[in-house]
Parts: sequence; structure tokens; C-alpha cells
Amino acid sequence: MGFFFKGKFMLSLLSYGEVLVDFLPSSAHSPSYTPLAGGAPANVAVAYTKLGGTGYFAGGISEDNFGNMLMQQLENEGVNTTFVKRVQDVNTALVLVSLDSSGERTFNFYRHNTADMHYGRTQVDDIDWQNIGIFHYCSNTLTNESMHRDTLYAIESAKVNNVLISFDVNLRQQLWHSLALLPERVEACVKKSDIIKLSRDEANYLANIRQVTIEGYIRYLLSLGAKLIVITDGENAVQVTCASFSAVLDVPKVSPIDTTGAGDSFISGFLFSLAQSVKYNENQKALFDVIEQREHVTTAVLFGAKCGAFTCQKKGAFTALPAITDL
Repeated sequence: MGFFFKGKFMLSLLSYGEVLVDFLPSSAHSPSYTPLAGGAPANVAVAYTKLGGTGYFAGGISEDNFGNMLMQQLENEGVNTTFVKRVQDVNTALVLVSLDSSGERTFNFYRHNTADMHYGRTQVDDIDWQNIGIFHYCSNTLTNESMHRDTLYAIESAKVNNVLISFDVNLRQQLWHSLALLPERVEACVKKSDIIKLSRDEANYLANIRQVTIEGYIRYLLSLGAKLIVITDGENAVQVTCASFSAVLDVPKVSPIDTTGAGDSFISGFLFSLAQSVKYNENQKALFDVIEQREHVTTAVLFGAKCGAFTCQKKGAFTALPAITDL
């Protein structure tokens, strides 16, 4: 359970976007696959809940057999599905995941008019923001014009309700009809978000498009209005930057079995730690304050890294996310 803080569950997070079926190979060279619940926003809702927070998932879920499995899995993990929309007569999005010998992944997406693409303003208007402390989303709901508009609408709704906004860029370029639109849509979201999380590869990709260094790109994101930029780099150090400080923090070294969900596990742990740091604070703006305080951000990065390292050592997404007792 969360707890009340000035009318909000400050431990509560609402994750917006897709839940889908990951088909994971039995091994790096195996032709057989196992269907498992996944999708970055859903992983974050599950991970946050398993750590002891109140996690909501907001997205479209098909009424097909895969959709029923996904709904059951979310509920089994304790995620609040009040804001899920069940969608008739469309399929569930699927992704075929391939693993190399170091556990790194490549993806083949099967996502055309799937249930996750049928969630918009009508559903956002039904969200009760009074119990939400953090709104989290990724870029897969920016890949076409209507979803992009609906995502901006959801962000605005969260912002009006003084909810902290977390954006894990989490690029999947093969889902975009036009990659030319990707940078401007990402930047439109950055302008409305508080925390921006990127992998080093994603930061490089976007910095190259703007023809700047990664450091230059970080400064650019801050100039757009983002408060805190978090750049992860697999087993390498995490870089965090805000207006008042920048830090490079080492993370645990592990031998990954499967990196599926590791980034989602990291950002969930990071956000959970930040929420914990204001647990007993009476200041309404406390959560917005801690994201610019070195001590709290450092603690959150180290906790998030521990979560991500744990997830790398198990297969799958939901099943590999740590409970607080695992840590």
C-alpha cells in the first residue's frame, strides 16, 4: 500500500503506454520461443509495485487470449488496472526477441492496429490524478500522429495535477513510420517532462541528429525545460545532470543472462527511491525538490542500478524484476 501525503499517494506511479507479449528464445541459438508479458511501461508499473510502491498501468489491452494473459499477469503482480481499457476485435502487440551471446537483444515487432494503439483522450479523462505522484511514459506512444497527440494530452493532464513526469526515451526506431519525425516528437515531450532517461546509445543517436556532443545534447535538454537527465550505459557508469550538479556513478558489474527489462527495472528503482526520500516530508513540492539534490539522486541511481543488475541475471521481464526482499 502507498500512504497519503497532502491528498496524494506519494509512493504511487502511473505508467502509460504498451503492454505486449515478448517471445523470448530458450537460448541464444534456440529456434523455440516462450511468450512472456512485457512492454516497457508495463514493466515499470510491475517493477514499482514489486518494490512496495503503488503502481498503476494505463493502456489498451486486447480481449484476445494474449490480452487475457497480460491482464492476469498485471493483476497477479499487484498492479492497479483501474485505468486499463479492454479493446475488442484487435490483436495484442507481439515482439520477437533475439539474444546474442552477451544477453543483448534485437527486436522484431508485430504491431499494426493493436490494442495498445487504442488508448486516448477519452481514457485519459477518466484517470483520477489525486492518487498519482509520478507519471511515467516511453516513446513508443509517439510513433504515429494520433498516439503522439494523445500522449501529449496525458502529459498535460498530469502536469495540471502537479504530478512529477518521468520520460524514458527508450527508442525502438523500427516502430516509426517516419524517423524524420522522431527528434521533434521526443523534444516536444522533453519540454513537458521533469526527468529524462536515455541510454548512452540513444543519447548518441539524438545528439548526432542535432550535430552536437552528448554533453551539448544534455545542455540542450535542460534548456528545453527538463529538470534532470539520467544516462545509463549498460554495465558502465550512469551520468546524472541537472542545473545544479552533474555526477558520474559506477554501477554493479554482473554477467547478464538476459537484459530484457533491465532499463525498466533501473528507472523503477530510481523513481521508487526518490519517492521514498520524501516519504515523511510535509512539503508539497518535496518530490520536485529532491530530483535536483545530489544526495537523493545519487542514492536513487545506486538503488536503480542494483535493481537493473538483479534483472539482468534472470530471463524474462515481469518475472526478472526484483521484489524489495530480493535486494
